[in-house]
Amino acid sequence: MIETRTPEKIHLAIQDKLKRGATYIDALVTYAKENNLEIETVANIVKKSTIIKQKIKSEALEMRLVKKEENDVTELC
Repeated sequence: MIETRTPEKIHLAIQDKLKRGATYIDALVTYAKENNLEIETVANIVKKSTIIKQKIKSEALEMRLVKKEENDVTELC
């Protein structure tokens, strides 16, 4: 039987890593490795969650992995 993966299931699966201080990006990469999934597969699932996308974007901005766009109203957590 194939397990259906949803953003909610992935978020629950990475909660322990997040509580131990991992970033969303690192937690998702680890999740993909542990479940023998391509990171693109996880990304396609996560794209469906506004909350997870926002957390990743905030982290990426904070870590200076991406530039803040002028029209971006994202507030850092």
